[in-house]
Amino acid sequence: MLASEQVQFYQDNGYLLVEQVFTPEEVAEGVEETDAMFERMQANGHRLEATWGGKWQQHQIDEEERGETSVLSIHNMQYHSAVFTRMLVHRKLTAAVASLIGPNVQLHHTKLHVKPPEKGSPFPLHQDYDYFPHADDTMLAAIIYLEDTTIESGCLCVMPGVHRHGVLSHQHDGSHYLATEEYPIEAATPCEGKAGDVLIFSYLTPHGSYPNRSNHPRRIVLFQFRSASDQPLRDVHQSPGQGMMVSGINPIPEAKQM
Repeated sequence: MLASEQVQFYQDNGYLLVEQVFTPEEVAEGVEETDAMFERMQANGHRLEATWGGKWQQHQIDEEERGETSVLSIHNMQYHSAVFTRMLVHRKLTAAVASLIGPNVQLHHTKLHVKPPEKGSPFPLHQDYDYFPHADDTMLAAIIYLEDTTIESGCLCVMPGVHRHGVLSHQHDGSHYLATEEYPIEAATPCEGKAGDVLIFSYLTPHGSYPNRSNHPRRIVLFQFRSASDQPLRDVHQSPGQGMMVSGINPIPEAKQM
């Protein structure tokens, strides 16, 4: 359960860093399984590269490094390891999300990101709305930091309060991002955090991330949640387990879950 001041901060700014949701032991288990899962996937020949293309790279990646940076991603990792299932239904995490969007919380999708040391790819500022628009805009992301995360190691950044402007126009040239002239990454607020912290932000909040220039990986777990009463506007972005209740009940079980 979040304090009323935290809920108000989220409503005003479109994001919230919740400290120490996961214990050091839970984080260590997550780190170990993240590394093991990526090793297994790569050994089996899976393509995991997730760096975005587009002209935004001219503003965020040095010319000599373009094509050389990397970020690796695995989707639906709770189907590969129970470690992430336990994280997904962690009582402190689901209570925090329920404080923001109501007691009945559904899973939308999951993702695991690793930025390798020194040349981890950045991401441009963007909103997630276009990927999975919903009627009531309750959709939010919960990012679990699996190590202390700084600007140097490629932490996320957000544009506070911009979620109140609604859906913004994006560029589409190999990826989906806000015009860098109007929304430069330098104007964003860095969201540095400690291992075990959780960054929560609305899918209307512009967000991106910096390159990892540190000497260690940057690992994050991403869970996307919505209110169970919030219905999708388009039949898009379907994932295994979508609609799973992580808090409360489904008040409209007859509705199509997408």
